[in-house]
Amino acid sequence: MKFYQHKKIACAFLALVFVACAIPDVQPVYAKSISELQEERQELAKKTQEAMEAIEDLESKQLSVEEEMNTLDQAMSSIQAELDAAEADLETITESLEQSEKELAEATEKRDEQFDLLGKRMKYLQQKGAAGYLEILLDAESFSDLFLRMQYVNDIMEYDKQMLDELQAIQDEIAEKTEEIKVEQEAQEQVVAEYNEKMESMNAVLDEKKALIASYQNDVSKYEQMIAANERADQEVLRQIAQQQESSTVYYTGSGTLGWPVPSRSASSSSLSSGYVNRTNPITGRAESHSGYDIPAAYGAAIVAAESGVVTYSGWMNGYGNTVMISHGGGLTTLYAHNSSLTVSVGENVTRGQTIARCGSTGMSTGNHCHFSVLVNGSYVNPASYLGVANVSY
Repeated sequence: MKFYQHKKIACAFLALVFVACAIPDVQPVYAKSISELQEERQELAKKTQEAMEAIEDLESKQLSVEEEMNTLDQAMSSIQAELDAAEADLETITESLEQSEKELAEATEKRDEQFDLLGKRMKYLQQKGAAGYLEILLDAESFSDLFLRMQYVNDIMEYDKQMLDELQAIQDEIAEKTEEIKVEQEAQEQVVAEYNEKMESMNAVLDEKKALIASYQNDVSKYEQMIAANERADQEVLRQIAQQQESSTVYYTGSGTLGWPVPSRSASSSSLSSGYVNRTNPITGRAESHSGYDIPAAYGAAIVAAESGVVTYSGWMNGYGNTVMISHGGGLTTLYAHNSSLTVSVGENVTRGQTIARCGSTGMSTGNHCHFSVLVNGSYVNPASYLGVANVSY
C-alpha cells in the first residue's frame, strides 16, 4: 500500500514539473512614459544634428579638395602643353640627328672610296718604284708629250690629295655637327623626362585627392544612412507618443473631409508649394519623403484645427520648429508645423476651425508656410483624401 502511495506522490510531483515547464516565461512588457519617449526623440534629434554637422564638415572638406584638384588640373594642363612641345622638339632633333648620321655615313663612304683610290695608286707606284714613273715618261712620243705626261702625273697626285683633304674636312664637319645634335638630343630627352616626372607626380597627388573625396563621400553616405535611420526611429517614437496620447473620444468619423488649415488660402492644389512626394529637401539638398502638404501664407496668418480634438503636442519639434499635434480619435492625428507662435497647450480641447497657431518659418524652412500632415496610428499618410484636395507632384 505504501508503495502505491509513494508512486502517486511521485506522479503528482512529475506532473507539476511538466506543467511548470510548459508555462512560458512571461516577462512584463515595459511601456515607456511620454517623458521618456520625448527624451528619446531629443536624443535622436541631437544625433541627427551631429550627423548633419559632420556631413556639412565633410562636404566643406570635399569642396576644398575639389578646388585643389581644379588648380592641379590647370597646372597639369599647362605642363602637358609644355611636355607636348618638348616632345615635338625632341622629335625634330631626332630627325635632324638621323639626317646628320645619314650624311656622315655618306661622307665617310666617299672619303673611304677616295682614300682607297689614292691607296691603289700609291701602291701601284710603290710596286713599280722609279720604273713606274720612268715607264710613263719613256712612252712619251715627243718632248711636249713628255712634258704633258709629267704634268698629268703631278695633277693626278695633287687632285687625289686635294679630294682626300676636302672629303676628310666634310666628314669632320658632319661628325662634329652630329655630336652637337646628340648632345642637344640628350638635353631634350632630359627635359621630356623631367616633364614626365612632374606629370607622374601630379597624377599621384590627383589620385590621392580622388581617394580622399571618395572617402568623404563614403562617410557622407554613412551619415545619411544614420540620419535616415534616426528619422525612422523618430517616427516610431512619434507613433508611440500618438498612441499613448490618443483621445478616447472619436471626433473624426471619416465622413466628409477635414477642414482646410490655412483659411487665408483657398483649399486647392494651386495653394500648395509642395505635396506628399519624394523630393529634394530645399535645405539639405538630399532626397527625402515629404510627409505632408506645404501651404504658403503670410507671416502671422491664422492656422486652424482641421477637426475637433485634443492637443497632444505643442512645442518645438525636430526640423518642424513650433509644432502642434491634435488627436481626433480613432488613430487619426493632424500635425501643423513651422509656426511663428502657438496659441494652444497640450491637453486642451479644440474645435474645428479654431486658431491653434500663427504662420511662420521656424525649424528647417525656407519661407512662411504651414506644413500640414495627417498621421494614422502614428504613420504619415497622404492628406489628399482627408482634405479633399488633390496631391501635387512637386
